[in-house]
Parts: sequence; C-alpha cells; structure tokens
Amino acid sequence: MEYSSLEQRMAQGYIDMFPDFVPDERAPVSVSEQESFYDIVKGIYQLAFDEPLLFVPSLHEDDVYPTRTKNTYGKPKLINDMRKFTKSVGGLMQAMFLLGQGDDVVLNNRQAAILSQLGINNLSSLPPAWKWMSTKEGANITTFSHCLFDDNYPYTTKIYGKLLGESAFNKIVNWMIEHGYKRYNIYKIIASDCNLTLTIANPIWHKDPPRGGFEYKIKHTGISAQYDFYTAKPAIFGLCIPNGMKTYLEAFESMDEDLHAFVVKQTKECNLCKYCIQTDKTGKRPLANTSVKYQGQEYQLCNYYPGYYYSWSTIDNDLADMIIKMLTFMDEFAPIV
Repeated sequence: MEYSSLEQRMAQGYIDMFPDFVPDERAPVSVSEQESFYDIVKGIYQLAFDEPLLFVPSLHEDDVYPTRTKNTYGKPKLINDMRKFTKSVGGLMQAMFLLGQGDDVVLNNRQAAILSQLGINNLSSLPPAWKWMSTKEGANITTFSHCLFDDNYPYTTKIYGKLLGESAFNKIVNWMIEHGYKRYNIYKIIASDCNLTLTIANPIWHKDPPRGGFEYKIKHTGISAQYDFYTAKPAIFGLCIPNGMKTYLEAFESMDEDLHAFVVKQTKECNLCKYCIQTDKTGKRPLANTSVKYQGQEYQLCNYYPGYYYSWSTIDNDLADMIIKMLTFMDEFAPIV
C-alpha cells in the first residue's frame, strides 16, 4: 500500500490491529451500546488515516525501516517522528479511558476537535459502553482502545490470522489448543512498542506464564505474534523455543528428514562473532554452537536466540506443518513436573 505521509502509515497500524465487532452478550450494557462505542473508536482510527493533521501539526514524507534492525537504516530520527504521531493517538485514547473512569481530564484543543467530529461534545454524559469499558473488572487501556469487549473471545487470534495468513495460522492455533496449549494476550513485551501481542504456549514447560515475544527468556514452546509499526512488514510471528537451541541440536539425529532440512535452513550458522564468549576471562570457554551433519556437510549452528531466525511475516500450510512438527519434537523434552 502507498501512503501519502509517514503519519498515514502509522494510522494504518491502528486499523490493522482493530478487530471486527464482537460484543459481550453477557455485559451490563447492550450490544447496540457496545457497537456505538466501537464505532467511535473505529472512527478515531479512520480519522487518523484520512486526516492525520488533526493529530499532529505537520506531516512527514512517508518512510519505513526495511527491517526490524533500525540502526542499519541510517535514519535514527525516523522512529521519533513515528512516535510523535502514535503518542498523539495514544494520548487521546488514554484521556478517553480516564474520562470513562470519572477522572477530571481536560482535553487539549486537538483532542476536543477530534471527538467533536465524531459527535462527542458533552463529556459529562459519556456513552454507557465507554464507561463500562473503562471500569469493568480487568479494564486497561489496551482492551479499551481495541474494543476487546468479551474477555473469552480470541480477538488477537483473529487479528493476527488476517495479517499473517488466516487458514494456515488457524491450522497451527487449532493444533496447539487441541494439544493443551493456552492463549495469552500480553500487553507489553521486551524490546517492542506493540501493546497487543498474542502468545500461545504449552504450560507444562514452566509454572510461570510466558512473558511474551519469541526472542528473549523463552520458557515455553509455542508461538508468539506481534505488530511492530516501524517496519515494512509490521506483523510477525515466531516459534517459541525454550532455553535456546542446544538441547534440540544435540538431538538432531533423532529428527526426521523434514525437520533436518527445516532446522538447518532456519538456525543461524556460527559466524565466529564471539558474542557467546565475550565475558570469558579464561579464554577456555567453548563457542556456543553445536555441530550437526546434513547431506554430507557439517554445520556449526548457533545455540543462542533462535527466535530471531525462526520468525516470519507470512504463513502458508507448508510452514504450518513444519512448525507443528517442530513443536511436537520440542515437547518431547518438556520437564517432568
């Protein structure tokens, strides 16, 4: 998609991450009242796309980081320009959330003008669903700003399925749920601005719930999806690989041929960066890699941070099958509790 400005690109992220309307039919407010609030929030995001100057004083030429490694693009100020816009949209949603809780919030001129365009002029008489979504048990700014009305509905699965490849994504999700994996909505993860991530994890691996993400401190098998607005392909999901690759690479010979090919393709080959021994003062610590043999060739594969390499911005049925096969293999190593 082509964007007329950087700010319009940022606004598309809110539209991408906004679910279809699914009400909570057991709520103390009616379905029609929930839909009215949904239309207000949806209208804000559409205004952000159609009229971004309502949110910021000036626009920037469209740009985006080609990859998630921002420092290789040579434009360190770009992320700040992006965040100025998302901060403005987020600030309005935060003000609305606090108003719904009854706080004495004074809107700035921009915020008041935006709400006025949507027919909200009397802040002393807010729509019932607005107040309910601000005050119900477990209410938070993320569920409020994404209109996640029903606590039991898998909104995030639907959102990321549409962005990544619905049929194949659902294939993985359905397999995991059938095998005892659990869904977790996680609102903030390490090294990401995404405030609505999805993790589906196997709880037998660890008593604590997952932290979210697929790169750092992974303790459960599963998958995790997130949306990074600053990059050219913002939706991404990754395979959650507990405790690094060492255990599974040491069992390489017990994998079938399909997994051999998959693991050799996806796992980073050691390039002697020496990150794994940078704190070693003895000079005797071995490199953190594991040797495997595949089709007559030997590979030294890195044990560290496999999530960086086992991640994708789209999914098809072939990839879904391989992820299911890899999850099945890793779960053979789950700790006995």
